[in-house]
Amino acid sequence: MAYLKRVEVKPNPPAESIGKRFDANEYELNIQGGRVEWDVIDEVEVAKAARVSSPAGWFVKKIMYSGGERYHVGVFFGRGGELVLTNITEEQARYVVETVAYYAKQPIRYTGVEGFVETVES
Repeated sequence: MAYLKRVEVKPNPPAESIGKRFDANEYELNIQGGRVEWDVIDEVEVAKAARVSSPAGWFVKKIMYSGGERYHVGVFFGRGGELVLTNITEEQARYVVETVAYYAKQPIRYTGVEGFVETVES
């Protein structure tokens, strides 16, 4: 099982701001207004955002998102609790996951895109 490798230096925010959709401090994580304390987070998952292979899907990827891949980051805790940050850039997704690895007080399981962030095996 893979766990996030602890980050010793606070990550730098991405060039393109996530705005009010994401915030973290030494007490809690806030994703789109939902809050969770660090000591109850169990898992983080990163997934590539799916795109429909149609003219609408092409428009969304190429025009709205400048051709880049988009990602979803899910944070899971307690009995079925989850906070999900959707349609963010790779840089933003790395920042979110590295921020969790920086503030987390316990080992956090990692699932999703392989090689996306540093992990350690248990």
